[in-house]
Amino acid sequence: MRLLGRGFRFRSAEKVLNALIADLRGGGFDRLIFSGDATAMGFEQEVEHAAGLLGLHGDECPAGLAVPGNHDYCTVTSVREGLFERAFAPWLVGERVGEATYPFAQRVGPAWLIAVNSSTANRWPWDARGGVGADQLQRLEELLDRLDDGPRILVTHYPVVLASGRRERKVRALRDLDDLLRVANRGGVDLWLHGHRHKSYHHYKSKLAPFPVICAGSATQQKIWSYWIYTLQGRRLQVVRRSYDKEMEAFRDSEAFEWQLAAPGEREAWGMERGTVKT
Repeated sequence: MRLLGRGFRFRSAEKVLNALIADLRGGGFDRLIFSGDATAMGFEQEVEHAAGLLGLHGDECPAGLAVPGNHDYCTVTSVREGLFERAFAPWLVGERVGEATYPFAQRVGPAWLIAVNSSTANRWPWDARGGVGADQLQRLEELLDRLDDGPRILVTHYPVVLASGRRERKVRALRDLDDLLRVANRGGVDLWLHGHRHKSYHHYKSKLAPFPVICAGSATQQKIWSYWIYTLQGRRLQVVRRSYDKEMEAFRDSEAFEWQLAAPGEREAWGMERGTVKT
């Protein structure tokens, strides 16, 4: 944490997080969406502390949906003992296939939020790859078939593409991204929200995905701290990014845009980069 500078970049994390929580409490949101990396190393004390700061341990726990990040799954022990799942249990409630935790879906107004765990424990510290796995992909396909009408929003930790529109580097990539994209496309996913990359960005169209993607970015890293607000009316999506102002010690609006999510049947034929054409 010290040698590579991560600790320095997140030196104000708790102060900024307190400002974020204050901002969220006044927002009147239907649901909070957390796309992973609550911790640096996935240790139990870290996970519990992060969940407590986010209000999951209190009597007035906000409604939310969460997926773990690769830092939350940094060790085999953290995965085996389900440290993230235990601490974030109130945000892991939803409709699912069988007894497995992931994937699961939450109905929020007219839309479905669908959580997929894309993080894995890796052997080497420089290996930041993720994976969904064949079993979870099968459950996701079944889950998407069960859901009724309404926009479908997929939530993962790992991205589809980078800010440049290119694929993620292999050492940081989702191993079975192409398989997940095929299942998401067949299952009518309309929007993909993710984390992993610390600088926020968005793509309405990309070479890899037939639907929009938005990277949440980091809420607490120095100088790039921000979060997104989504308002969905029908299939019209209004998006506002709020960034932390160090002098004000509070968050303020910094970017806004609107998208029209494609209606069922309106999506054009999808030609995957490097691969098979799907419709």
